[in-house]
Amino acid sequence: MPFARLVVKNVLRNRRRSLLTAASVAISILLLLIFWAVYRFLHAPPASESDRSHLSLVVTARTSMIRPMPMSYRRRLEALPGVLAVTQVFWFDGRYKNEDTVIASLGLDPQRVFVFFPNWRLPAEQKDQFLREKTSAIASRHLAKKYGWKVGDRIYVSSPSYFGVGVDLLLRGIYDADESQSYIVFHWDYLNEALRSPNVALQFWVLAENEEVIPGLMKHIDEEFRNEPVQTLTQTAKQLALNFLSWFGNVKLILASVSGAVAFAVVLIVANSMAMSIRERTTELATLRALGFGTRTLLTLLVAESFALALAGALVGSLGAWGLCRYISGVTVGGGLLVNLEVGLPGALLALAAALAISLLSTLAPALHAARLNLAEALRDVG
Repeated sequence: MPFARLVVKNVLRNRRRSLLTAASVAISILLLLIFWAVYRFLHAPPASESDRSHLSLVVTARTSMIRPMPMSYRRRLEALPGVLAVTQVFWFDGRYKNEDTVIASLGLDPQRVFVFFPNWRLPAEQKDQFLREKTSAIASRHLAKKYGWKVGDRIYVSSPSYFGVGVDLLLRGIYDADESQSYIVFHWDYLNEALRSPNVALQFWVLAENEEVIPGLMKHIDEEFRNEPVQTLTQTAKQLALNFLSWFGNVKLILASVSGAVAFAVVLIVANSMAMSIRERTTELATLRALGFGTRTLLTLLVAESFALALAGALVGSLGAWGLCRYISGVTVGGGLLVNLEVGLPGALLALAAALAISLLSTLAPALHAARLNLAEALRDVG
């Protein structure tokens, strides 16, 4: 019987146990890849040269992210050296149709949108209409497909953060981007009027000229408003997200700890499954030895069986992680950083390495024990 066929036959011998073992591996690999994708996203460089997120600073009130700042701050920010552009921001956690459908909505200065997001592409006529009409909005291709929007549609979104105040938007453009950026963007002036013109901003976004000026610029901004009634806290977009997540604890330690626990648990599960399988086949393995199968051949056979189970689970887990990452992408954290999780080829290689490690760690010990049993005793074994 060919070696591969023998491996498949042994894997399918106890189908329920094999299915449960592969399912355990799949869930574990899915969790590991999600944690890895989150860590990679938070520590990754910009996705493309046209992505300016690494040059964007977020200015909020020092005492609270929801404390408004006067609009006069914008002119002072624009006058600072090293500043390329500034826009006031209303971060609008818009509810669309029902409370469960949350859309990342931004009220910005329309003249600055494409300075901060130069990688957004849409036809020139759509861009011009968006800039001219106060009630107009543009949305990502991802959102348009998800909700069936087309140019010219009216979209009403409201927010509990603004006491249920809503905006009735006219979709004038659908943009494409190199990355998964799923915002709907509208005019800051329109929301300001809907809120009865408080003329304040919860955030100011500052675009730095280059990465070298960012550390000094952050200090300069906060020093500029140190003696004002509303002092500022300036952070990079990613640092703001990390600080937001840190409310739940040390993100890096949590990811590492949970990943380690998941890996340890799955090794125990597969090891228990393989130990049971090997123990039940003591006489069979002894018979193979009597027929001339060497210890190395038996070890290879048993590890191959374990690897087949782990690989099947890893494939399912990888597909699940890929789908979940695509679903999660577009969610925002920290009041403005758009999540973009990817598994990709590195994730696939990680899953393959994890499957190989699981098969080796879970099988070698029981397989060595079975292969070294006294042949006479093993042949008399009745389970």
